[in-house]
Amino acid sequence: MEAKNTLSHQAVNIALLLLIAFIWASAFGAMKVAVPETGPITLAAMRSSIAAVILLCLLRLRGPIEWHIGVKYFPQFLVIGGLGSALPFMMLPWAELHIESSLAGLLMSVGPLATLAGAWLFRLEDNIPKSRIFGIIIGLCGALLIFADGFGMMGTSSIDTSGMGHIYLVAQIVAVLASLCYVCGNLMVRRISFIPPLTISTLAITLSALLLWPFALIIEAPAPSEWSGPAWQMVLWLGIMPTAFAFSVRYYLIARAGASFTSYVGYLIPGIAVLIGAIALGEAVTSDKLAALGLILIGLILAQKPASSAKKP
Repeated sequence: MEAKNTLSHQAVNIALLLLIAFIWASAFGAMKVAVPETGPITLAAMRSSIAAVILLCLLRLRGPIEWHIGVKYFPQFLVIGGLGSALPFMMLPWAELHIESSLAGLLMSVGPLATLAGAWLFRLEDNIPKSRIFGIIIGLCGALLIFADGFGMMGTSSIDTSGMGHIYLVAQIVAVLASLCYVCGNLMVRRISFIPPLTISTLAITLSALLLWPFALIIEAPAPSEWSGPAWQMVLWLGIMPTAFAFSVRYYLIARAGASFTSYVGYLIPGIAVLIGAIALGEAVTSDKLAALGLILIGLILAQKPASSAKKP
């Protein structure tokens, strides 16, 4: 009976992990549909605002909202909400104006690799296994394989004439930078891990919305009445599901199964993003994408191998 309960518990954990991975991977396709009509800054502002309203309601249901925490730790929340949310929320849609959603999903996997590479380069960990170093190199080779398309387009005279080759490469770089922004935000979250996760998410996303709206109104002057039905659906989806709901489920899964198990969601997102792009948006699944996906996943698996404990004297 105990074994049956254990299997049932693990099955629920796996189902929740797959749910989070699908929701987060779907964000790339949703951005691809919405951004041509909304503009990248407005889309980011709308996404943050919708999520902020939902999270504020959830937080209020748990008790009084502790605004003084956001004031006391404002520099930290500026990094989490500004660098870790507002900027990538804006950068990814801009990139997807010029590259496929599946490609953006693949490039986002550079973030975990960069985190591991940073721990190795700056010696933040002791006894780093060789398999981790090898995994980082393999994963980065997968990312470089994706960038080969951008350099190839720059070498095509017909495309270079209009500058599309250059903008394609720039969009790839912007997607990677967005991934690194998420990494910076996550690292800052660790610095204030004594604050409840829901409080961090709520205050950070609220700050993200406040930072984005002035730029959206001045630069893009949004006209929501002109947006199509599909664009509105994707805007609502982004705010409700990937930004508000998935974060809440993620924290529940961390409490239920642990942070280590939850981190495996990073392995699933690139492949699901490619699948959604192919099925929902008709994006091509090229051999380069499949090869890059394989290298990145192998690299992540090897790089996640825990360091061996130091030998006792």
